[in-house]
Amino acid sequence: YAEHTEPSCLLSQQNREESEEKMAKSKNHTAHNQSHKAHKNGIKKPKRHRHTSTKGMDPKFLRNQRYARKHNKKSGDTATEEE
Repeated sequence: YAEHTEPSCLLSQQNREESEEKMAKSKNHTAHNQSHKAHKNGIKKPKRHRHTSTKGMDPKFLRNQRYARKHNKKSGDTATEEE
């Protein structure tokens, strides 16, 4: 009985391997309809913020920036008066 089961198992394995070789390969990637979907509501530029966040920046740097901004206005006023 063992002799009869082995050839049938071998045949089924061979059939499986042959069928796998004959099968079409699956598609890996396509960009079909993606540009249409993107343009449906329009491709928008990212919003530009006037001032970037200083959250998490070095406190020593921020303190210096604050004084620099404060005195930058004063130096600009005196330069226009001299001319």
